[in-house]
Amino acid sequence: MPAFCCVINCGNRGERDNVKFYKIPKILNFKHKEHINKLSKVRREKWINAIKREDLVEAKLKYATVCSKHFISGKPADREDVTHPDWVPHLNLGHGHKLAKEESHGEAVLKRFQRAQKRAKLVKETQVHKA
Repeated sequence: MPAFCCVINCGNRGERDNVKFYKIPKILNFKHKEHINKLSKVRREKWINAIKREDLVEAKLKYATVCSKHFISGKPADREDVTHPDWVPHLNLGHGHKLAKEESHGEAVLKRFQRAQKRAKLVKETQVHKA
């Protein structure tokens, strides 16, 4: 079964376009990791809300994929990296937004995230040197 992007007005398909596809995150049910279970549920809901398709019922969600064009870095962030701008897709979501504006906004969000990561690293290093 060929992969295709479930985002409205995105015609990317696996057999003809040079993009990667990512499944909508599942709700996890680990026995002793309740925080991971809650996080996975929140992330799934945010992905579905970002896609904004009323016809995505549970049966379709099992196979639905989002292509790399909807992520600033080209792929989703790690499950526990909630501060990363690619934790949820938000570029070119097909709801009448202007592509150029979204791309520049996405780049700004990514740069802001990278600066925050750099500051956090510097603070941590400074604390280590003081100790």
